[in-house]
Amino acid sequence: MTQHDTITEKAELADHSSGRLARAARFVRDNGVGELFRLIGRHGVSGSARFVTRNVQHVIADRLARRWDRVHCVDTAGSIRLELLDVIGPNRSKGNECVCTSPKTFDFIMSNVHADLSDHTFIDIGSGKSRTLLLASHYPFAEIVGVEFAGELVRIAERNIAAYADPRQKCTKLSVIEADAAAYAFPDTPLFVYFYNPFSKDVFDMVMGNLAASLRAKPRDCIVVYGSSSHDAIGWAEPAIMDSGMFEKLPTPPMPHFLDAVRTIDYAIFRHEPALWAAGRAPTSA
Repeated sequence: MTQHDTITEKAELADHSSGRLARAARFVRDNGVGELFRLIGRHGVSGSARFVTRNVQHVIADRLARRWDRVHCVDTAGSIRLELLDVIGPNRSKGNECVCTSPKTFDFIMSNVHADLSDHTFIDIGSGKSRTLLLASHYPFAEIVGVEFAGELVRIAERNIAAYADPRQKCTKLSVIEADAAAYAFPDTPLFVYFYNPFSKDVFDMVMGNLAASLRAKPRDCIVVYGSSSHDAIGWAEPAIMDSGMFEKLPTPPMPHFLDAVRTIDYAIFRHEPALWAAGRAPTSA
């Protein structure tokens, strides 16, 4: 069995990123061109054009992701829904589908993090099939940890970590923990915590509550990155982070559109510095 055959049958059934062109062709074959024009009439030319544009962007990004996988002998591409996966904890219904951050998107975010990361533990909450962990290994973190509640995705991620080799790697201490993020205990090291819209607001609030409690119990530097391409998740994530009273929002430029990204994400970077917090200097949004 090759590296690309290792994805489980369940995950294959749940992957809705590939085959969009084939599904479109089948629709026309089964329903006829007339039905296609009826749909255009129902949604309007502009609405139909937006729909086509979104799907073309998705196809391009998916193909670039699969090419990246082939180059690195890993399996990180795809949009994996959670319905058929085995998960730990009670929050299956509150998780979002597994969609990995694109390489160019991640590098753009990191270009706006101006900090010495050599003693920080990078933690991807909802790490999926591990692409973000692999991308993070190009930066000088002390350690890189993924937290994922779907066992099938954890096992794929472990195989990816074992197979991945890139001359740009600056951190080779990578691991994945199979756990519900709401029950995860953060390590007592300086932290870099990464979220790509992994779950609903109520779970995020629990995770941020745990993170804030951990920082109070053992003061240390912490950077939080939150990104989202849908559901206006950044709109409720930012207040949840700032309401802890422990973070300041850093100024950042808007995210450009990259061809390897299914959608352009909205993102924000937050920083906790224990000396400022202890001195009572309340952080303010940038």
